[in-house]
Amino acid sequence: MIQSIEAYIGYLEGIRRRTLTFCAAIPPERVYWAPRPHELTFGDLVRHLAAAEQMFVGVAVAGRWSYPGHEPSRGPGLAEALAYLEASHTSAVAALGTLADTALHETRPALDGRPIKVWRVLMLLVEHEVHHRSQIASYLSEIGIEPPEIYGLSLEQVIAHASG
Repeated sequence: MIQSIEAYIGYLEGIRRRTLTFCAAIPPERVYWAPRPHELTFGDLVRHLAAAEQMFVGVAVAGRWSYPGHEPSRGPGLAEALAYLEASHTSAVAALGTLADTALHETRPALDGRPIKVWRVLMLLVEHEVHHRSQIASYLSEIGIEPPEIYGLSLEQVIAHASG
Protein backbone atom coordinates (compact mmCIF):
# COMPACT_ATOMS: atom_id res chain seq x y z
CA MET A 1 0.00 0.00 0.00
CA ILE A 2 1.08 3.57 -0.63
CA GLN A 3 2.40 5.12 2.60
CA SER A 4 2.88 8.74 1.53
CA ILE A 5 1.60 11.20 -1.04
CA GLU A 6 5.18 11.76 -2.20
CA ALA A 7 5.64 8.03 -2.81
CA TYR A 8 2.35 7.88 -4.70
CA ILE A 9 3.30 10.84 -6.90
CA GLY A 10 6.61 9.13 -7.72
CA TYR A 11 4.74 5.95 -8.62
CA LEU A 12 2.23 7.89 -10.74
CA GLU A 13 5.06 9.66 -12.57
CA GLY A 14 6.49 6.28 -13.62
CA ILE A 15 3.07 5.11 -14.82
CA ARG A 16 2.62 8.32 -16.82
CA ARG A 17 6.11 8.11 -18.33
CA ARG A 18 5.32 4.65 -19.70
CA THR A 19 1.91 5.81 -20.95
CA LEU A 20 3.52 8.71 -22.81
CA THR A 21 5.82 6.25 -24.58
CA PHE A 22 2.72 4.59 -26.03
CA CYS A 23 1.12 7.94 -26.87
CA ALA A 24 4.29 8.97 -28.73
CA ALA A 25 3.81 5.98 -31.06
CA ILE A 26 0.40 7.25 -32.23
CA PRO A 27 0.68 8.64 -35.76
CA PRO A 28 -0.67 12.23 -35.66
CA GLU A 29 -2.73 11.62 -38.79
CA ARG A 30 -4.55 8.75 -37.00
CA VAL A 31 -5.75 10.84 -34.02
CA TYR A 32 -9.38 10.31 -35.10
CA TRP A 33 -8.97 6.59 -35.84
CA ALA A 34 -10.95 4.01 -33.88
CA PRO A 35 -11.24 0.28 -34.61
CA ARG A 36 -15.02 0.49 -34.95
CA PRO A 37 -17.66 3.23 -35.13
CA HIS A 38 -18.68 4.68 -31.76
CA GLU A 39 -15.50 3.51 -30.00
CA LEU A 40 -12.98 5.92 -28.53
CA THR A 41 -10.45 7.27 -31.01
CA PHE A 42 -6.75 7.62 -30.24
CA GLY A 43 -7.41 11.30 -29.47
CA ASP A 44 -10.39 10.44 -27.27
CA LEU A 45 -8.21 8.05 -25.28
CA VAL A 46 -5.51 10.65 -24.67
CA ARG A 47 -8.05 13.29 -23.66
CA HIS A 48 -9.95 10.74 -21.54
CA LEU A 49 -6.77 9.96 -19.59
CA ALA A 50 -6.49 13.67 -18.78
CA ALA A 51 -10.13 14.06 -17.80
CA ALA A 52 -10.19 10.90 -15.70
CA GLU A 53 -7.03 11.95 -13.86
CA GLN A 54 -8.76 15.21 -12.94
CA MET A 55 -11.82 13.26 -11.82
CA PHE A 56 -9.96 10.82 -9.56
CA VAL A 57 -7.76 13.55 -8.07
CA GLY A 58 -10.87 15.68 -7.50
CA VAL A 59 -12.32 12.84 -5.46
CA ALA A 60 -9.11 12.34 -3.48
CA VAL A 61 -8.58 16.02 -2.75
CA ALA A 62 -12.09 17.47 -2.55
CA GLY A 63 -14.40 14.45 -2.30
CA ARG A 64 -16.30 15.29 -5.48
CA TRP A 65 -16.82 13.30 -8.67
CA SER A 66 -16.65 15.58 -11.69
CA TYR A 67 -15.63 14.55 -15.21
CA PRO A 68 -14.39 17.53 -17.26
CA GLY A 69 -14.85 15.77 -20.61
CA HIS A 70 -12.75 14.40 -23.43
CA GLU A 71 -14.35 16.04 -26.44
CA PRO A 72 -12.10 17.01 -29.38
CA SER A 73 -12.28 20.71 -28.49
CA ARG A 74 -9.96 19.93 -25.56
CA GLY A 75 -7.24 18.87 -27.97
CA PRO A 76 -8.26 18.39 -31.61
CA GLY A 77 -4.88 17.24 -32.88
CA LEU A 78 -2.51 14.77 -31.27
CA ALA A 79 -0.11 17.49 -30.12
CA GLU A 80 -2.97 19.45 -28.54
CA ALA A 81 -4.41 16.33 -26.89
CA LEU A 82 -1.00 15.54 -25.43
CA ALA A 83 -0.68 19.15 -24.23
CA TYR A 84 -4.06 18.76 -22.51
CA LEU A 85 -2.82 15.54 -20.91
CA GLU A 86 0.37 17.25 -19.70
CA ALA A 87 -1.48 20.28 -18.32
CA SER A 88 -3.98 18.01 -16.58
CA HIS A 89 -1.18 15.97 -15.05
CA THR A 90 0.69 19.04 -13.83
CA SER A 91 -2.50 20.31 -12.21
CA ALA A 92 -3.28 16.91 -10.69
CA VAL A 93 0.18 16.50 -9.18
CA ALA A 94 -0.02 20.01 -7.71
CA ALA A 95 -3.41 19.22 -6.17
CA LEU A 96 -2.14 15.92 -4.77
CA GLY A 97 0.78 17.78 -3.23
CA THR A 98 -1.67 19.65 -1.01
CA LEU A 99 -2.75 16.43 0.72
CA ALA A 100 -1.20 15.31 3.98
CA ASP A 101 -0.09 11.68 4.16
CA THR A 102 -2.85 11.07 6.70
CA ALA A 103 -5.42 11.82 3.98
CA LEU A 104 -4.59 8.46 2.39
CA HIS A 105 -6.60 6.77 5.16
CA GLU A 106 -9.51 9.20 5.04
CA THR A 107 -12.65 8.26 3.18
CA ARG A 108 -14.44 9.91 0.30
CA PRO A 109 -17.77 8.99 -1.25
CA ALA A 110 -17.58 6.37 -3.99
CA LEU A 111 -19.86 6.78 -6.99
CA ASP A 112 -22.52 4.74 -5.21
CA GLY A 113 -22.17 6.85 -2.05
CA ARG A 114 -20.37 4.25 0.05
CA PRO A 115 -17.10 5.38 1.66
CA ILE A 116 -13.83 4.58 -0.08
CA LYS A 117 -10.33 5.25 1.23
CA VAL A 118 -8.32 7.91 -0.60
CA TRP A 119 -5.46 5.48 -1.25
CA ARG A 120 -7.92 3.21 -3.09
CA VAL A 121 -9.19 6.10 -5.21
CA LEU A 122 -5.60 6.90 -6.15
CA MET A 123 -4.94 3.28 -7.08
CA LEU A 124 -8.10 3.34 -9.23
CA LEU A 125 -6.52 6.21 -11.15
CA VAL A 126 -3.47 4.06 -11.89
CA GLU A 127 -5.52 0.98 -12.80
CA HIS A 128 -7.65 3.11 -15.12
CA GLU A 129 -4.60 4.55 -16.86
CA VAL A 130 -2.99 1.15 -17.34
CA HIS A 131 -6.26 -0.16 -18.84
CA HIS A 132 -6.35 2.63 -21.43
CA ARG A 133 -2.62 2.37 -22.11
CA SER A 134 -3.27 -1.25 -23.04
CA GLN A 135 -6.12 -0.08 -25.26
CA ILE A 136 -3.72 2.28 -27.06
CA ALA A 137 -1.32 -0.65 -27.50
CA SER A 138 -4.12 -2.72 -29.03
CA TYR A 139 -5.09 0.10 -31.35
CA LEU A 140 -1.47 0.48 -32.47
CA SER A 141 -1.32 -3.23 -33.27
CA GLU A 142 -4.54 -2.98 -35.24
CA ILE A 143 -3.06 -0.31 -37.51
CA GLY A 144 0.16 -2.27 -37.99
CA ILE A 145 2.42 -0.46 -35.54
CA GLU A 146 4.37 -2.52 -33.04
CA PRO A 147 3.55 -1.07 -29.60
CA PRO A 148 6.53 -0.01 -27.48
CA GLU A 149 7.93 -2.49 -25.00
CA ILE A 150 6.70 -1.37 -21.62
CA TYR A 151 10.04 -1.86 -19.84
CA GLY A 152 12.30 -1.81 -22.89
CA LEU A 153 12.43 -5.61 -23.29
CA SER A 154 10.26 -7.92 -25.35
CA LEU A 155 8.75 -11.04 -23.80
CA GLU A 156 11.28 -13.13 -25.72
CA GLN A 157 14.15 -11.09 -24.26
CA VAL A 158 12.78 -11.47 -20.74
CA ILE A 159 12.47 -15.24 -21.21
CA ALA A 160 16.02 -15.41 -22.59
CA HIS A 161 17.38 -13.48 -19.58
CA ALA A 162 15.35 -15.56 -17.12
CA SER A 163 16.43 -18.82 -18.74
CA GLY A 164 20.08 -17.90 -19.01
